[in-house]
Amino acid sequence: MKILLINPPPFAARQDIIAPPLGLAYVASACEAFGGRQVQILDAFALGLSFNDLERELIKSKPDIVGVTGMTPIIESAFRTIQIARRHSQYVILGGAHASALLGKVFEECPDLDALIAGEAEKSFPSLIQAMEHGKDDWAGIPGVITRESESPKDLGGPKNLHVPERPVIKDLDAVPFPAWHLLPLNLYRHPLFGGKAVATMISSRGCPYQCIFCDKSIAGRTWRPRSAQNVVDEIEELVNRFGISALTFYDDLFTLDPKRVIEICQGIIERGIKVQWKCDARVNLADNDMLVWMKRAGCRIIAYGVETAHQKGLDYLKKGVTREQIEDAFRRTRKAGIQTMAYFILGIPVETFEEELLSIRFAREIEADYAQFSTLSPFPATALYQEALDRGWYQERPAFGPLEQGTRRPLIITEEWTELKLKKIVDRAYRDFYYRPGYILKRLLRVRSLRELAMNISAMKSLPSISRKADFLL
Repeated sequence: MKILLINPPPFAARQDIIAPPLGLAYVASACEAFGGRQVQILDAFALGLSFNDLERELIKSKPDIVGVTGMTPIIESAFRTIQIARRHSQYVILGGAHASALLGKVFEECPDLDALIAGEAEKSFPSLIQAMEHGKDDWAGIPGVITRESESPKDLGGPKNLHVPERPVIKDLDAVPFPAWHLLPLNLYRHPLFGGKAVATMISSRGCPYQCIFCDKSIAGRTWRPRSAQNVVDEIEELVNRFGISALTFYDDLFTLDPKRVIEICQGIIERGIKVQWKCDARVNLADNDMLVWMKRAGCRIIAYGVETAHQKGLDYLKKGVTREQIEDAFRRTRKAGIQTMAYFILGIPVETFEEELLSIRFAREIEADYAQFSTLSPFPATALYQEALDRGWYQERPAFGPLEQGTRRPLIITEEWTELKLKKIVDRAYRDFYYRPGYILKRLLRVRSLRELAMNISAMKSLPSISRKADFLL
C-alpha cells in the first residue's frame, strides 16, 4: 500500500521559521525499515502549498494511507488536510501532540479520521499499516493506536468501551533509524538565527523528569532517554557531509541534563572535524562551566533558557524548580563561555500582576539576554495547567493575537487580573521594551555579516508591535 505522510499547509502567508517535520521523518524511516514499505513525505508547510495545491498532490500521488501530523495551536490545518485526504485515500490517520493529548475526543472534532496514534509512533504506525494491509478492521488492540471504540480518559470525554493498550516508550533510542532526510525538501528549511545557512533539526534525547505545569509530556513522557553521544554525532556527520547541512537546532526538551554526555557529543564533533553551528534548550540549574566551554568549541552558537519570570512565587507556581539566583548565574556563565543566550518568558501568570510582570521584562535586560521570547501562559491539553484552568473556570479559547500567529485559535488563561486586553498589552510592551532599545539595535547591527541578515533584522523589527508569538526568529 502507498503511504503518504503530510505536514499540513500553513494558515499564515509569512513563515519566518520553517523546520523539518521530525516526527513524520522518523515514522517514514521506521516504515522503510519495516519491510521496505513505500512511503513519501509531503511537507506542504515548507512548500507553501494551499489546500487546493494539496488536493492536486493527493490526486496525483493516489495514496492508500495518509498520515497527518498536528499540534494543538494549528490543528485546524490538520483537520482540513484530513477532510481533503478523506476523498482521495482509503485510510486517514492522525498523529502528533494533539492526538496524544486528547485521544478519543479528537474523533468528535474530526469525524473523517480512521485512527489516531498516541505517543511515539515508530512502532505503532508500522504495526497499524501491517494490519491495514492484511485487511484487518480491528485495530483497537494495537498498542498506541486509538479508534472510535477505544477508551478515553474520563475528563477528556469520548467513547469508553475498550482499553487502549499503551505503547511502552522506546528505551534504546540508538536502535531507532535516523529520520528519512532523503524524503524532505532540505533546501527549504530555514531559521533566521542562522541567516542563509542550510538548517536541520535533531532530537538527541526524549522525555523530561521535571514537573513544569505547562509542559505536555504525552508523547515523550517523563523519563529522560538519551541517545548515545556516538549515535548523535553519527547523525550530525551524515547531515553535514551527505545533506550539506551547516546549522542545527536541537529540539530536545532537555539537551543538557547529563553534562558528561554533552561533552562527549562536543568532543565527537571536534574530533571528526565537523563544521556546524547549533542551538539548544537548557535549564538554568544545569549550566555546568566545563560543559559550556566544550559547547562553544563544538559550534554552539546560542542556548535558550526557560526563565519564565523574575519572581520566585511565579517560578514556584509553575513548578520550575529553579531560583532567580540560578537564572542570573546561568546567563553569566553562558556569556563568559562566549555563547549567546535566549530567554523564554511566560506572561499572564495567575499569581502575578501586570506591574510585577513589567519587572520580568526589565529582568530580561538585566540578565543581558541576547534574545527574548515572550509568550502568554497557555493551558494545552494533557498538562497540569490545563486541568487547573478547567477547574477554576479560567480556560478560554480566543482568536490568535497577531498576523504572524500560526493557526486561528489560542488557549488562554483569563482571570480578573489577566483579561485578553491585558495579555495583548503586556506581550506588545515586552517586545517593544526589549527590542526597541537603541543600544540593543546597535548591538544587533554590529553582528550583521551580510545584506540578507540586515534585511531580516529590519523586517523583524518592523513586525514587533503586532507580535505575540515566538520571537526566536529575531537576529
